[in-house]
Amino acid sequence: LLSALLFVMGMADIYYQWAALLLLAAAAALFWRNAQRLWDLLRRAEAGYAACARGPLWGLCLVFVFVFSLSSAMVVLSPEIAFDPVSFHFVLARDYAAGHGLAVVPHLPYSYFPQNVEMLYALGFLLEGQATAKILAYAFFPLAAMALALIGRRWFSPAAAVLGPALFLTTPFIAWTGSVAKNDMALTLYLLLSLYAVMRWIEDCRFGWLAAAAMLLGFSFGVKHVAVMGAVPLAALAAWHWRRARLRLRQALAVAAILACSGLFWHARTWALAGHPLYPEFFSSAVDSTTAKGHPELSWLDRAGVLLTVPWRVHFRGLHAFESPSPNPCGFALVAFLPLLFRRRAARSRAATLLLLFCAGYFLYFAAILIKVRYAMAAFGVVFVYLGDRLGDFYASGGAARRASILALAAYSFVFSLSLTLILEMNRPRLDLFARRISREQFLRQSLLTYRSIEALNKVARPGERAYSVGNCSTFYANIEFHCYFDDAANYTVEKVSRDLRHHNFQYLIVSNEWAEPAHLRVVEQLYHPVLLYQDESFRLYRVYRFG
Repeated sequence: LLSALLFVMGMADIYYQWAALLLLAAAAALFWRNAQRLWDLLRRAEAGYAACARGPLWGLCLVFVFVFSLSSAMVVLSPEIAFDPVSFHFVLARDYAAGHGLAVVPHLPYSYFPQNVEMLYALGFLLEGQATAKILAYAFFPLAAMALALIGRRWFSPAAAVLGPALFLTTPFIAWTGSVAKNDMALTLYLLLSLYAVMRWIEDCRFGWLAAAAMLLGFSFGVKHVAVMGAVPLAALAAWHWRRARLRLRQALAVAAILACSGLFWHARTWALAGHPLYPEFFSSAVDSTTAKGHPELSWLDRAGVLLTVPWRVHFRGLHAFESPSPNPCGFALVAFLPLLFRRRAARSRAATLLLLFCAGYFLYFAAILIKVRYAMAAFGVVFVYLGDRLGDFYASGGAARRASILALAAYSFVFSLSLTLILEMNRPRLDLFARRISREQFLRQSLLTYRSIEALNKVARPGERAYSVGNCSTFYANIEFHCYFDDAANYTVEKVSRDLRHHNFQYLIVSNEWAEPAHLRVVEQLYHPVLLYQDESFRLYRVYRFG
């Protein structure tokens, strides 16, 4: 709701600090009763923590959750170095706050995409700066874990409500994604809450739950287009129950209106600006498979084999499924306790079966279209809840030897995940920063290879000038207009660089040392006279003067 109000403020060009403070004051006055509810929830959580900590397995989980939370807090309180935030998320939010309203940035196509989370970042920049924006982003992480606790407690068991969120919080790719200023955790939270609302509607047929599900699903589409991965299985669940619910036409129209008003206003804005609601994407992106992209010769049987190997690939060959240097982004817990997922026990409830079908539908769509594990965190979370239910039952029904073996295997899984997470999140400069041995600028110089060349740019650039970069996309830290050309495979074409340099007037050029070979620089010299200003082991900064 706050993002929707910020959208209206942005369209009205009233992004000012006084307006942000007034909005927050109005929200506090309107929802002041929730403060008492929050206090009651915290007291209940404290009592639940004390009860859970008495058991060895639950205590083990809570200890590792605490350690993971400390690591995440250090990431949140440090300057941002993750690629997406410094390339566009924070860039857009800062520009919205500085320009006092929403504005499309032509050289950043992402500015046409839904911006619900970027609106919250802009609020953070209006109030204080980067630190507030990062804290707002991090808030979605524990909230998503709480949503899983709700699902586990209602439809599985108390054990699932503890173990499931613990496994979720300590999975390496989830811990890292939740700690940096990306928008995937917000998407995960909205999809999980929408799933919870759909399941409650299936349980008691109260229309209010269906309306809430539509609103939350709209929020997810206001975050990013890949919400369609969760929307498809959610729609299947709702359609399955639709004939029993006997909704009136007025109610069906109300659901559609709620969905449109809660998130699709971004798509309407893009349609008005670019003539297509998904620009620069298209509707075909929802069905075009990238799983076997580049291999048109594959038969249907071969493609089925590719899909069947996805679980192996995301667990043990995960470099292409996760945008960080770890081949094991999913950790070890699902592998270690895999037999428990198929263990027979008392009959599952219908709700639990439907939740597993939601996961199956989600993963099938995910595997067929786009294998990026951060896009499937909602489904992973529900699977962890189910595993927590099975693990808790198996642990409680066994003797001392079984319990000891489960504790040992769980401890190994947590240590394995913690090791990977520390590799992803921790480095020497971050530790020095919190020990107050270095400043925030020194941290950036030592942690972000792209920062020093941009720092050199900031020392010489003047307001109104422009820079063009090949391979360096830390746009957020540049003080002038900064155009970046980035390719995941580092296949930077000379034709595109030439076209970009010809169509715009730039005063500075940053290129990687690998790209700056004589044949490439000759293309630059046809349009500009470059003068080298700065060079380090990764990048070069040129002052360029256009001929004519």
